[in-house]
Amino acid sequence: MALTDPNEARLLVKKALAQPAKILFGAERAIFRTYLALFTPLLRDSKKRKGWSCAHTIVKDLPGTGKTALFNYVSDSLSAKLGRVDGRPDLLPIDFTGKEDRDKFTGIRTMLFGPLFSHILFADEINRTPPKSQAPFLGAMEGGHVILNKTDEKRGVIEPVAFPLYPVPNDTQGRNFFIVFATMNPIEFEGTYPLSEAQMERFTYDFGMGAPTREQEMMIRFENVMHQEIEIVMDLGQVLDIQDMVKKIRLSPQADELIMRHIENSWPPSKDKYRFGESRKRHTTTDLVKFTEEYVISGLSRRRNYHMQMAALTHRLMRLFLDEDKEIISLDNIVAEVDDVKAIAPLTMEHVILLHPKAANEYITTEDVVQRIVSETALP
Repeated sequence: MALTDPNEARLLVKKALAQPAKILFGAERAIFRTYLALFTPLLRDSKKRKGWSCAHTIVKDLPGTGKTALFNYVSDSLSAKLGRVDGRPDLLPIDFTGKEDRDKFTGIRTMLFGPLFSHILFADEINRTPPKSQAPFLGAMEGGHVILNKTDEKRGVIEPVAFPLYPVPNDTQGRNFFIVFATMNPIEFEGTYPLSEAQMERFTYDFGMGAPTREQEMMIRFENVMHQEIEIVMDLGQVLDIQDMVKKIRLSPQADELIMRHIENSWPPSKDKYRFGESRKRHTTTDLVKFTEEYVISGLSRRRNYHMQMAALTHRLMRLFLDEDKEIISLDNIVAEVDDVKAIAPLTMEHVILLHPKAANEYITTEDVVQRIVSETALP
């Protein structure tokens, strides 16, 4: 049965957030952001029109911080099929996609589907995967399908066939659900293949696990986790129903304008003609204009409008579920505000801003750039 009552959805979301927290201590912020990604609907290119997709996510943090455990427990709480690939230099494209196989005794041809054919694909240490093997699943993220060669013996031809990703079981509407959670180790560079700017653009969110307090870290003992069990809280059909609720929310005029200002302020003014086709006024300080001119090569793309809009709408719904206890009568009058845009800005901007090489020499990161954009952009 479709989930249409936002008050019922609130109870399910709160229960879902509590599941990984049984075992992952001090990771509340990362858990919130993971479910934020799951509930974020996103536009993608479909045949002759735009279609709906999911908000793919990168988690960058040190080894041993709970990245793998987080995705395992989240998928368990949703009763979702989890596919996993561990990044290695010897991976081939078929290790992601699968292939057509022919039984040498019977001659029967069978399609062997790879880990891409899952609801949640966990790509561990994605930057250890060579570019030729990154390409298939990065293409699947954008297109929502995997193309495999299939033999038609009657006609004697091999044809590329697009297989959709990934059907939700027992869903009466025939919907699909496919999301990629990828991890990166931020301190190791030997034997890695950094993703290009175009590849990073396919990811909506980028965040770290965060650090627990000392008291929370002292909870990381076997007696506190051995008897905990993750409960199945909702199915993927209900996750898609929550995404439908997000689509009913709108941006306030101020939030809408702030997204545009963040995008404009992420670009150095000298690139205005290239990026915008015209010189644009900056609603910010002269210091930030000089800063981006000196250290930023390229800022946010046009497509980032979609990512930031849907992230802000989803953040507003999550905030409504968690921060307010009053009964929700209707979502039609709920609007995402400036605070929602500011909250999702670091998650949606940091990984797609390209810095000049000299920024590394001066210990300037994209995090520094986004912090300045958020703090120095004039509010509408």
